[in-house]
Amino acid sequence: MWLAMPDGVRLSATLTIPIPKYDNEKFPVLLEYKPYRKDDSFYNFNQPNIYYLARRGFIVAKVDIRELDDCERVIELLANHSRSNGGVGMYGLSWSAFNSLMMATLRRPPALRAIFVAHGSEDLYNNDVHYGDGILHEDEYMLSIDHENALPASPNYVMDEEWIKQRFTARPWIDVYLEHQADDSFWRKNSIKYAYENLTVPVYLIAGFYDAYKDFAINIYENAHQVSPKIKVVIGPFVHAMPEYSNRNPGPSFDGKAEMVRWFNHWLRDENEKNDLINEPDITLFIRTSLTTGTYRYESQWPIGRQRIHRMFMGKGQKLVKQSTTTTEEEAKENDNHVDTLEYRPWIGYEAGAWLGGLTGDQRPFDKDCLIYESDLIVDKIEIAGFVKVSLQKRMALVKILQMIITVLNQRIGVKTRMLLYLQVSATSRMAHWFVRLEDVDIDGQVWLITTGAMNGARRQMPPAYLEPNHVYTITFQLHFTTRTFLPGHRIRIAVSNAMFYSNWPTPFAMNTSIYLNSSATFIDLPVILPMTSLSPHPLVPTFTQQQVSPMDILPMPFSGGKPRIYRKDETDLSTSIIFEQLTYELLPNGCFISAFLTWNFTCSHLDPANVRWTTRARQIYVFDMYGYASIDDIPMKADDEQVYPNVDLSTRRYFELATDLRMYSDQDDFYVNLKRQLWNSNQTMSEPFVTFVFNGKHKRQFH
Repeated sequence: MWLAMPDGVRLSATLTIPIPKYDNEKFPVLLEYKPYRKDDSFYNFNQPNIYYLARRGFIVAKVDIRELDDCERVIELLANHSRSNGGVGMYGLSWSAFNSLMMATLRRPPALRAIFVAHGSEDLYNNDVHYGDGILHEDEYMLSIDHENALPASPNYVMDEEWIKQRFTARPWIDVYLEHQADDSFWRKNSIKYAYENLTVPVYLIAGFYDAYKDFAINIYENAHQVSPKIKVVIGPFVHAMPEYSNRNPGPSFDGKAEMVRWFNHWLRDENEKNDLINEPDITLFIRTSLTTGTYRYESQWPIGRQRIHRMFMGKGQKLVKQSTTTTEEEAKENDNHVDTLEYRPWIGYEAGAWLGGLTGDQRPFDKDCLIYESDLIVDKIEIAGFVKVSLQKRMALVKILQMIITVLNQRIGVKTRMLLYLQVSATSRMAHWFVRLEDVDIDGQVWLITTGAMNGARRQMPPAYLEPNHVYTITFQLHFTTRTFLPGHRIRIAVSNAMFYSNWPTPFAMNTSIYLNSSATFIDLPVILPMTSLSPHPLVPTFTQQQVSPMDILPMPFSGGKPRIYRKDETDLSTSIIFEQLTYELLPNGCFISAFLTWNFTCSHLDPANVRWTTRARQIYVFDMYGYASIDDIPMKADDEQVYPNVDLSTRRYFELATDLRMYSDQDDFYVNLKRQLWNSNQTMSEPFVTFVFNGKHKRQFH
């Protein structure tokens, strides 16, 4: 169906409406509002959710979006649909989570009654894919979105002058984002952290330890739970996926869609009396004991009342120790005067993963080029839950006063729930980043990443300012939300570096940095959680986390396929390159076959830190009239290097190919963007593209 907007533009909407059990039965509407091509690229991916929710009495609405402003009108039209009971909920993951939060907080349409979101963001600058922790980031998402933005519209894929003007020759988004390297109004106008007081609808928030958006749920809860009728938070062992995706999530999964149904049944139907959800504790945490093991449990309050601060100091000899009452004044003075120096290696960090999240392995190859501080063997298990915060202040006459101010502010805003890390540092360059990782060293000596955080040195203050070379600073920043049980026989490790490549774009100058092992400025506060008592009013394990998806609700996906993602590192004496590849196939009910190939090469020079190049390519092939195949695996593919074309007679079928070559690189002063889009159409000769677009951009580096 089409939804008419106030300016006369119509948006394509797909509504799946349950079969009514009686005449004039009304249903609540669940809206997923995102830009990911509901009728082709994401058609197959969307079907399991639609199937599950429609069978449980919800109208499921998918809408091709134009902008956030349209969503208010979309919700109004859906609420007034002849089969709607007037109540609308929004749901989704990632972009659709962002939109749900923005609508609930910044627009607040009357018919929007509740939202259910996973892996969203409250802060579009510091907690999103572009400048996470205030540092430039690029990955395959930026390639894919700039590529797919140029595709013609389904279902007819008309390639006319309007399409060329509006989509094919549009400025690439990566260039737009480089125009906004600072945390300015471009990011803030749609960041809900500046309007928490408006979040007055019920909100269910899901975050994952192996996803970059792991902080958003607790941040929203801390700031908005007093104004919302109900906020529930679940933080578990999830990647960038819903809890039921057991094939992707490393830890115990559960039926997240069943939770969504329970949530929306309470807020969108007259079933409140049948649902004890409102009386359950707000917080559910997965307390990890390893990458894949741990236990779900309720917490009846946040901050957790059983939390105690466990302070540890980074000391001489790479030690991480509790403050000792037997330390002599001479020993303390000697440690305070000790300085550890680190040579900047901008190419290190592959082992820490793609995006301050994701699944990682042994950190020892990374740690060998870092400063590390390690505890003695743990005797009694230590459980932590909360944030890590790093604090760095200028070493000058005001230091003691500022430390007192920060201590008072921490007490007032509840920072006792956060793990605090204090470092006193200097750099020989005017630009430096600091990356800090909390790690668990197991009894076999393997090192496991627990959480990470980063500080762009220029953002130690607002507005940002370059560092003064060789000046000593004490800078404060927060590591990301985590839980962990450190077991007896393990060790706690802190690793400090100035690079985490390829997750973050390196700073451009050769340098050394130093950490000053000052006991008043270089320590970490762990938010240790004491055991629950037997008097706890709620069961330790929430029952909903034990519910698995029924086999009856698992929809086969025979028409989606491809090859697993590949990340690999190629290293020489001169440079380090990280290579990524991904190949996917889709076969749609209308006989359209789609293949999509993404690849990039991220290279950092060992000789010049400013010489960094991100070279990418995307190819997408649409072939029509591909009928008669029982599954995607039955389609033969041409045996070339990229395997993007089906091995069928193309002379009798319509097809087209879109290719995007995107290159971003840097020197000491600037970032450069080169993009070339080409489209080949079977109606033309395939030796020459039907249309080509070339774009070149240049942006001065602004503290990155």
